[in-house]
Amino acid sequence: MRIVKFTALWCADCIVMRPSWDEVKTLFPELEFEEYDFDDHAEVASRFQIKKVPHTIVYDEQGNELLNHEGMMTKTELINKIKTLIQEN
Repeated sequence: MRIVKFTALWCADCIVMRPSWDEVKTLFPELEFEEYDFDDHAEVASRFQIKKVPHTIVYDEQGNELLNHEGMMTKTELINKIKTLIQEN
């Protein structure tokens, strides 16, 4: 499973989510995590059609989109979503 997060330095919600994101990465070492700054990687954000940050997308091993979440998530929400997706896939 691959989790892609788009963030920005100027984004208050992104700043609040950063510690949770870092902790979640350590809880699920078997997953692939990618993080892109919205401004520094505009071409990637455009390819993923990202309009607002924070934005989290989860893909399965075949590249199928399992979750496309725009906006902030608490650490608990993020962990629960990942656990559910792991169980379902």
